[in-house]
Amino acid sequence: MTKLRFSRFLSVFLLLSSLIACGAAENGITQAPATTVPATATTASAGVAPTAELTPTATSSVSYPLTIKDSLGREVTLLAAPSRIVSLAPSNTEILFAVGAGDALVGVTKYCNYPETAKSIDQIGGFSAKSISLETIVALKPDVVFSGDESQQTVIDALAQANIPVIAIKAETFEAVYQNINLIGQATNHPTEAAQVVADMQARIGAVTAKTSTLAAADKLSVFYEVYDEPLMTAGPQTFIGQMLELAGATNIFADVSEEYPEISAEEVVNRQPAVIIGPESHGDKLTIDLIAQRPGWGAIKAVKDGKIVVLNGDMLSRPGPRLADALEALSQALYPELFK
Repeated sequence: MTKLRFSRFLSVFLLLSSLIACGAAENGITQAPATTVPATATTASAGVAPTAELTPTATSSVSYPLTIKDSLGREVTLLAAPSRIVSLAPSNTEILFAVGAGDALVGVTKYCNYPETAKSIDQIGGFSAKSISLETIVALKPDVVFSGDESQQTVIDALAQANIPVIAIKAETFEAVYQNINLIGQATNHPTEAAQVVADMQARIGAVTAKTSTLAAADKLSVFYEVYDEPLMTAGPQTFIGQMLELAGATNIFADVSEEYPEISAEEVVNRQPAVIIGPESHGDKLTIDLIAQRPGWGAIKAVKDGKIVVLNGDMLSRPGPRLADALEALSQALYPELFK
């Protein structure tokens, strides 16, 4: 799948996520109709992060003017610490709150729903470029805008022409998430808080892998991660979802693909016989035992026969930010509850 196609898909995915409420269910793999692992919303999980190119010390401070190279390789100069910030992606919003810059937010997307305070901030539109109101952003007089990836290029260019600094943020791996958290911490004059978020996140991830690394190869569960069903899509190994499966002690049945989010055939899923099927709750209505069993040949899949379907909070799974630590904890506990008693 091309970057552009995935960006379009992501816009649809965010829309679907916003329409599905968080389900409450037991934290494990069960029979009926699928296991839904609820999102955690603790103060600790809202402030978690990793290491990056910009790794401040406990006594570091930021000097302005500050020039930063963003995720698209653009050099952006900030003349002073920003006091008015607009975020064009839910993951950016979560990072800004996590590093202590949430009070400076004056504009967010309609999908920015975490933490709860984000819902009360003025909205500038959706995630896709065509849904974002440039007029609203300009009227908010931001000192800086934190955008998404290339899918928002037209917005980035238009704001740059209006002399509004735009820092593009994108990530497909845990390491890139760590870098982005530190970058946003630097840009907003919260380097120490960002470094702590990174350290906390890495500590929690380390606590999980300390347990899952004890699994013998024969005990690792084979997993099919379903991003979407029409077209049928999964997550490759070079994404943070693919990395998360590995960290959780699972074997991604499509770990051999080179694309980030490839379209795959239903027949190939049947051939690879996953022991567990996992997906986001925004897609949960398609991931019931009854509906999956109706797909041609899928009734013979081990995961379907054993009723091992796990539905996780889609926001935690899909947003490259601090709550990836929450997602990893929920995923690993659902797969191997015996390790976390």
